[in-house]
Amino acid sequence: MALPHGNGPVNGAKKTREIAVRSWATLVIAAAAGLAFAWPRLAGALIYERADIFAGQVWRLWTGHLVHYSPSHLWLDLAVFVAAGAWLEWIAPRLARWFYVLVPPAISAVLLWGDPTLERYAGLSGVATGLLVLLALVQLRRKAGEPRWFWLGVLLLVAVKIIVEATARVPLFARFDAGVRVVPLAHVGGIVCALLAFLVTKRKTGNHWSV
Repeated sequence: MALPHGNGPVNGAKKTREIAVRSWATLVIAAAAGLAFAWPRLAGALIYERADIFAGQVWRLWTGHLVHYSPSHLWLDLAVFVAAGAWLEWIAPRLARWFYVLVPPAISAVLLWGDPTLERYAGLSGVATGLLVLLALVQLRRKAGEPRWFWLGVLLLVAVKIIVEATARVPLFARFDAGVRVVPLAHVGGIVCALLAFLVTKRKTGNHWSV
């Protein structure tokens, strides 16, 4: 079937640009994670280090989530983070951006309090898990075009992944060097933050949301 006036690809490209522009915060964070992985010296200054945080280097509460231990760790985290983050930032930009500001240090605080033996932590997985859960909850409340079972299935899969990793103490997909362990508490922290963010949101007119 022919596209009317040949405008299909043009409109598709325009839509892609609009999504990229509106999702600028998601893309900036993803680029920062890529830079940290490519520049080990920078990663060393950013990673969550319990001792350094208590010594006053509080920026690590935010930036530790940008650091990754392996290529698979980086790409798997970014796959979920960029997809969920860009989607949420498209439909609820203020909600997504406040999430980016507040949730990384909140997860780090949970780790400081809940796992005193954890000296180093890295990765966007906790933030990405929270984003995915928040997106699913928002879409369920919006009654979006996707079938309800799709988003319920997403929430179920997130729960299963966390339970399996907590039980097995190994990541399902990413590959780490010896001595690096999975930290389900970070994912639980992301989910709790998502639930709190969802509870304080309200629907605006149309399809957009705000805090």
